[in-house]
Amino acid sequence: MTAADEAPPVTAPWWRHHFDETYLRLHGPRFDEAENRAEVAAVLDLLGLPLGSRVLDLPCGWGRHTRLFGEAGQDAFGADLSPVFLARARQGSRAHGLTPRYAAADMRALPFRDASFDAVVNLDSSLGLFLADAEDVRALAEARRVLRPGGRFLLETMHRDDVVANFASRDAWTLPDGTEVRVRRRFDPVQGISHESLRWQHGRQKGRTRSAFRVRTATELDGLLRAAGLRPLLWRGGWDGSPFRRRSERLIVVAGLD
Repeated sequence: MTAADEAPPVTAPWWRHHFDETYLRLHGPRFDEAENRAEVAAVLDLLGLPLGSRVLDLPCGWGRHTRLFGEAGQDAFGADLSPVFLARARQGSRAHGLTPRYAAADMRALPFRDASFDAVVNLDSSLGLFLADAEDVRALAEARRVLRPGGRFLLETMHRDDVVANFASRDAWTLPDGTEVRVRRRFDPVQGISHESLRWQHGRQKGRTRSAFRVRTATELDGLLRAAGLRPLLWRGGWDGSPFRRRSERLIVVAGLD
């Protein structure tokens, strides 16, 4: 592979304007409603939440999990920095006759009172967008701050062992509407950051996006959680409840207040 083939480096805050209508168009169709429901059911099972628990989906994206927490009888809240995502989340909840509450917020500075939630969930590799340990600890500390005594925090993410073992420098897919997507990636093994350059084309329309993500080992994530005052209670390698192992495709950890 030549230098020209590699994805160029991306620095923070790339995420500030990344999650827009283009992101929804390119990535939204890849998420299946049945899988969303299975994930929410697994979260509720892992957390052991009774009906009516106050659950914060952080960040909530376009509400694909938040709405389902509401359907499951929980007092669901969502917070996200993207106005596009929040508008879609509110629209989706109203369409299903639900009223989950959504707030525009940075994960590092939440507009909620101390000890106001029974659970906070961070799903789909949302921790790592800031690229720096200190910023992710700030986000985790905010999650801890809004948890009630006895509350639980659940994190679900990719992890470095799996990413490195199965790293794909190129990827491609075609969306149901015929949009062709091509991706190039470059992994920085020192910083632990995966840089991605995505190109898409639909007829005469085309565009490009760039993103980056900090990929960590379970050991590193354990350290971040503890630095934020959260104590890991269990580790899982998938929504099926399997133990977390080096070859697990996902990492799921449930933590309590330290």
